[in-house]
Amino acid sequence: MLTFYYCPYACSMASHVALEEAGAVFEVKKINIPHGEQFTPEFMAINPRSKVPALRFDDGRVLLESTAIFAWINQAFPEAGLLGNDDPLDQARTMARCAWLSGTVHPTFAQFIHPDRATQDKDGYAAVKAYARDTYWAYLQEMNTLLADQPWIMGDRFTIADAYALVFFPWGRDLKLPIDELTHFAAMKDRMIQRPAARRALEREKSILLRM
Repeated sequence: MLTFYYCPYACSMASHVALEEAGAVFEVKKINIPHGEQFTPEFMAINPRSKVPALRFDDGRVLLESTAIFAWINQAFPEAGLLGNDDPLDQARTMARCAWLSGTVHPTFAQFIHPDRATQDKDGYAAVKAYARDTYWAYLQEMNTLLADQPWIMGDRFTIADAYALVFFPWGRDLKLPIDELTHFAAMKDRMIQRPAARRALEREKSILLRM
């Protein structure tokens, strides 16, 4: 059986939702990142980078990184259509959106939390955090605008890009951003939590999205 390693409120939520939506049979292992469980020898043997998500297979192989896990799920469970329809270009566009979330939006949030990764000058931390906060807000607004005329990130059909985008919606509160203004984003959140498979993952994680 597949074993999925996750932490509530982390980006692993998107892979968790994807596994449920695909109908995969898997067990879960919660890694309590605030308590430092990602640094235990047991988890370091799974992922030496000390991050979630991680997906372990029956034969002991491990797949890391959200976008790689999405790609595997799409290949293993094509009937779920989690990258969209069968058009290769449409699927590539969904992966491009996920790559943007992974490679641009997530690092911007991390820059606010860890300004020391951007500069060694402590006097510059405030400027780094301010820039990251403003940039992150612009990304959230971009997604909110995109959702003004369509129900899902990629159009009329739910894809893994929706679950991934919603990782970053509540994080805006941590930056004290006015996410209440993101009404289209919030409406998409409400649509996703009405999906039985997605809701199973969110309930297992006791996700904040269920209380927003």
